[in-house]
Amino acid sequence: MREHLKLWCCMLALLLSVQAQAQRSAADAWPSRPVSVVIPFSPGGSTDNEARLYTQKLQESTGQPFVFDFRPGGGSMIGAAFVAKAVPDGYTILIVNSGLTVLPNFYPDLSYDIIKSFAPITLMTNRAAVLLVSPVALPNIHSLAELIAYARTRPGELNCGTSGPGGITHIVCAALASATGTKLTYVHYKGVSQGQIDLVAGRTHLSGGTLFAALPSIKSGKLRAIAILSEQRTRQLPDMRTASEQGVDIEYPSWLGALAPAATPAAIMSRLHAEFVKAVRAPDVVKQLDAQGSEAIASTPDAFRKRMLGELARWKKVIQDEGIKAEE
Repeated sequence: MREHLKLWCCMLALLLSVQAQAQRSAADAWPSRPVSVVIPFSPGGSTDNEARLYTQKLQESTGQPFVFDFRPGGGSMIGAAFVAKAVPDGYTILIVNSGLTVLPNFYPDLSYDIIKSFAPITLMTNRAAVLLVSPVALPNIHSLAELIAYARTRPGELNCGTSGPGGITHIVCAALASATGTKLTYVHYKGVSQGQIDLVAGRTHLSGGTLFAALPSIKSGKLRAIAILSEQRTRQLPDMRTASEQGVDIEYPSWLGALAPAATPAAIMSRLHAEFVKAVRAPDVVKQLDAQGSEAIASTPDAFRKRMLGELARWKKVIQDEGIKAEE
């Protein structure tokens, strides 16, 4: 009996050793072919544009292409579901924003679980956010107070563009309406970039957005920022007051992060994390991020997981307190 047990233990130890060696070999070889980077929004948005800063560095470091695969729709649901079911080999990754933590509170029957279905690589950046209005549609609106007064006299007439039903910009618009006693009409897009085109043209009236995506249009006068939706003012728009400074308690905590499918081997996850951290912390990348209102973070996977868990709970409370419905 003891001999059998000893033999079994030896075989198990050998198997584990072989598996560990296989994982190390896979990590050493990764990437040996192009890596698919799934962006769950339309091309041209802030997620796309910011992610390109990192993938350029990743390509230089690894010698392999990082190819974008755009899968827009559902406020990131379509792209996230695709990656959750992908082969966990390090060759399919998801770059997503903070809207990922909103959707489960609207859709409890999602085909994926944002904690169990993904392996966090890193939280890459925190991003400043702004409330934007169209100078074409609202030429005389220059402050949050002016917007509120105007909207109260025109219930339901102002269109607020979102990145999709249940997405984070939908939450921002709905929270704004609830906090100010106004009624807005929501216009849902497959990504922020499409919505921003209509906002510039005056086909919608307002929207929330990241400073990273909106700053060029703000500087050119195509869009007007009327409130910072982050906790503090930004260096890029130092005179622009936050929403809370203007008497409205709403916030848009925006970030960008990278995830892999759950069960991706630990050795490959370690390599992914190291490569992403190197890319995010590259001095020229940090400089470009800072110029556009984003702060380089490059967190540990565990810190990123804790951030997602915290925001799941936060958005659940906001959605319940404000009575927000995804179908609005």
